[in-house]
Amino acid sequence: MKIEAEFVLEDDEQSVNTIYESIKEEREEKISAKTRSHVDLVLDGNRLSMIIRGEDIVRMRAAANSWLRLLKVAKEMREVVGECESHGF
Repeated sequence: MKIEAEFVLEDDEQSVNTIYESIKEEREEKISAKTRSHVDLVLDGNRLSMIIRGEDIVRMRAAANSWLRLLKVAKEMREVVGECESHGF
């Protein structure tokens, strides 16, 4: 069985680009490893698409959880840094 899930993050272009830059290394490291799932990241202006493909539903769930957590942390860190910059830190 082949499974595919797509998650999309839309925000201002600078934020989305920063988030993409902060998580893309994870994808590049995973390409060479033997995995049962594959992740594609597509950056298009203010939109970041994360497409996860695989044949094992359990591994797909684990990959989705991991990648969504990476997105969440990257987005939260972007917000914290923005707040610090606005306060002159």
